[in-house]
Amino acid sequence: MSVDISEMAQYYAKVNISIIDVVRVTVPPGRKCFGVYTPPFSGFVFPLRGRARMFFDGVPYEMEYGKIFHAGPNMSLDKEVLGDSEWDFMVLHYQADDQIIDKVSYGQAHFELETGSNTRINDLLHRLHKHCATSEPFLALRVKVLFLEMMSEILLSANNQSRESGREMVEKAVTYMNMYYMEPLTISQIAAQYGLNNKQFTYLFQRHTGIGPTEYLIQQRIGRARELLCTTRCSVAEIAACVGYADPYYFSKLFKKRTGVSPSSFNRRKGQ
Repeated sequence: MSVDISEMAQYYAKVNISIIDVVRVTVPPGRKCFGVYTPPFSGFVFPLRGRARMFFDGVPYEMEYGKIFHAGPNMSLDKEVLGDSEWDFMVLHYQADDQIIDKVSYGQAHFELETGSNTRINDLLHRLHKHCATSEPFLALRVKVLFLEMMSEILLSANNQSRESGREMVEKAVTYMNMYYMEPLTISQIAAQYGLNNKQFTYLFQRHTGIGPTEYLIQQRIGRARELLCTTRCSVAEIAACVGYADPYYFSKLFKKRTGVSPSSFNRRKGQ
């Protein structure tokens, strides 16, 4: 399931949560378990050591420290420990009364959040684990407060990780566009290289560069066309092809719109 961090923050701020338990589990290497189901309530899985692969309703998740996973109630579950180390993790089970929430029900879904190494999340999780192990009734409120604190920290970390990941992806996309602007590129093709649709890619590109990818590509092409008009004797059609436009008429219209003069007029002016 795709995750909207802002939407998820609103969901957990509004939904009525009851914490069931927080348990720690250690599984020996090589252990596998197929054909079971998640409990009749929701849960977050917090990897601590080792690696595992879990399938929630047939969707695989590679589990390791720095990532947090969620599964809804009564989902089909297959799991196996990877590598030669023990698989050590905590799982927080909770009940979500979200019938009044007029949004996607994250409590009923499976998804992954990448948080990176965050000691505050670990501290809050271990405090929850300690408090849930006691039966003192006055701690129930403290448990709920700790849960909300932890969710806030998780979502802030996930948002920061997403920003960093998005920046790195955009930097790679900019490098690619600089290298291959002369090819018949489309934004959809570039976005697909990074597993994104057009809208997602455009949003990230604009957030990190200040302009949309289509505008950036046009700027690169027109800038290179100006250089070629000034330094070569190529025809307008040849220059159009050199900067990624198969139709010289379209190129000429675009060039004039961006520079105020046609390519042929620009070409004549360079000799003045």
